[in-house]
Amino acid sequence: MYLAKFNDQFCAVADIQKTEFAEKFPLLDRGAVHAQWKKGSWQITRIGDIWKRTGKIFSVPYDGADAYPSFQFDADGTPLPLMQEVLKALPPEMTQWQRAFWLTSAMPELDGGLPIHCIRSGDRRVVEVAAKAGTGFLN
Repeated sequence: MYLAKFNDQFCAVADIQKTEFAEKFPLLDRGAVHAQWKKGSWQITRIGDIWKRTGKIFSVPYDGADAYPSFQFDADGTPLPLMQEVLKALPPEMTQWQRAFWLTSAMPELDGGLPIHCIRSGDRRVVEVAAKAGTGFLN
């Protein structure tokens, strides 16, 4: 019974963290990803799913659906060029939420900057830092 109470509390904390994340970093549903995509065809309505499958972006489970953090996209709605390299470099055992929190956490190796800012500016150091991520962040 005690363990069940602990797990419920842990889940509640995780839900609060996810909600705070969604407030700070807007999440897009499939329709919103397609709607902001300026270069694409109106016929490809599930472009977010295609980009996710090919590793160009990622999603997090939120409110029972896939949600795409908006920081992954350029102004024209296409995935940022470095995003795919960073996602590939991150440890495969990271959950989608761990990836989201890693991308939005200050890193000393990036002079205290956030990986998402480095991805947006084209700072390739973020790929090396992602490759070394894991043990400290996953524990």
